[in-house]
Amino acid sequence: MMNHKLTSSGSFPNSQENEESDNSESELEENEDISYFEELSESEPELECDVWDDDCKVIPKKPSSVIGRHLMPTCDRDPELHPNKRTRVAPEINKKLASKDFIELLKQNWTKNTNLVNDNVELVVDPFKVCVLKNFIDNASFLDEVRKEFYELDWNCRIMDLYEFFQSKDLKYLNSEYLNGMFGFLKTSVLKWVEELTGFSLTHISATCSIYTNTDYLLVHDDQREDRMVAFILYLTGEEGWNETKGGALQLFGKDQNGQPKDVVRDIYPANNQLILFPVASDSYHQVAEITSLSDCRMSINGWFHTKIPPTFEIPSFIPPEKGLYSRNTLKPKVVDIDLESWINEDHLAIKNIRLIQKHIEENSEISLHNFFKQESFREIQQTLLSKDTTWLKLGPPNRYCYEVLDANKLPHSLDRFLSLFQSTEMFKLLSKYTELELTSPNASMKYELQRWSPGSYSLLTDYNWQEKNELDIIVYFGCSKSSDIIGARTQYVTIEDEVQNALITLEPEENNINIVYRDSARFTKYFSKQSKCPCFYTLICSYSE
Repeated sequence: MMNHKLTSSGSFPNSQENEESDNSESELEENEDISYFEELSESEPELECDVWDDDCKVIPKKPSSVIGRHLMPTCDRDPELHPNKRTRVAPEINKKLASKDFIELLKQNWTKNTNLVNDNVELVVDPFKVCVLKNFIDNASFLDEVRKEFYELDWNCRIMDLYEFFQSKDLKYLNSEYLNGMFGFLKTSVLKWVEELTGFSLTHISATCSIYTNTDYLLVHDDQREDRMVAFILYLTGEEGWNETKGGALQLFGKDQNGQPKDVVRDIYPANNQLILFPVASDSYHQVAEITSLSDCRMSINGWFHTKIPPTFEIPSFIPPEKGLYSRNTLKPKVVDIDLESWINEDHLAIKNIRLIQKHIEENSEISLHNFFKQESFREIQQTLLSKDTTWLKLGPPNRYCYEVLDANKLPHSLDRFLSLFQSTEMFKLLSKYTELELTSPNASMKYELQRWSPGSYSLLTDYNWQEKNELDIIVYFGCSKSSDIIGARTQYVTIEDEVQNALITLEPEENNINIVYRDSARFTKYFSKQSKCPCFYTLICSYSE
């Protein structure tokens, strides 16, 4: 798994560089478990940091430099170099945006739920209400000082199935001069301004600083949690600005007939001194697109305006798929005219080796068997997967999973035979020997998916009942001759007790290995980065139960 962290010089490296960590990083990571935190809702976890969350690593404050930019702003304020007392300027709302005429115009459109576009603002109401305010702070130079203080903070490296990015503590716990000024500004002037605009009764704010570096992202969520009423983002892009080639757009999702997120219908790119507001709702589905810049970071102050009485949210209905891994329907073993020896290398069928495999699984609950299939058989399947004879269906909704599955109703003959192998009584018997599970009993069953993964694919933990029963997972990869060509897309098994997930097993997408995992925990697959050299790979996942 690719973990963003500061290098020994304190810089934020890109994901490719993370694989080449230096000795000091290795010492920090030695014997350290990666932890994850998942809320019961489909929103991201609470970002106020009364206590440090369990899904992060604290990045110590060091003299640092991001590739392509100087990150030692303290030298600008060295009292020995600049002994003259500096005059602090407090932030103020842009006078045009604070005028009664502007507020009245925006308020009318907000209340009537109608679009509005002019030089100062864009209010869109589809797919949900979002207000984009340009040049929000009157004295924009204040943001330059705030940006400098970003590089003096201790950063919380947040890594989970849903996201990867850097985050500060809640602003109310920070001691930085300009960030303190910004927090005071947000909780007083801006809160009152938002109250007047929306008509909501707001009580307080929660806010943090965020930095997204190369390959960082935040996947689809709705922000629903307790008393959150209005979400906000204030961008600090600096003089260099931002453009589409750097990624990092705030992406808005439409919804299907069941109220579930469907497709991205709007991209809003960062701009310096731009404030975005939107009410938290049951359909406010959005995400932060992957950062694709090696030399620039997406910086923002973001959070929520809260209310005293928590709003009531409607939970959209979700209809589980009828087939596949997340279905309740399973397949019974069937008698198939198939010979294991024609598919599987003899080493993995030898009695002596079967005993060794069983012992390893008994002790570790998992094993990876290399070169499991005979090369001729494996290559034939791989070529068929790459051919135009296969039909693929997109699986969603994207707040749960985003990848393609093979259409089982249109199978080429070779794939039909291959999949029948895993449903055959002979395979059930072999797996029973490997594991000593009762897979030859009348109750034994299985389910499977043959998946196609392209950049942008992922599979989240969601609210699937992973603890309903223990299962034996079989995972085989195709089309990834070098796992180093793939950024992300690692399948991880994690514990979910006490709302904390500790990574137990991480599977690399290496082809012609059969990964056997006895699962009494949850499984997800990380986001497949668009900066990967590998354009596509395939995964067969079978889950067997006694």
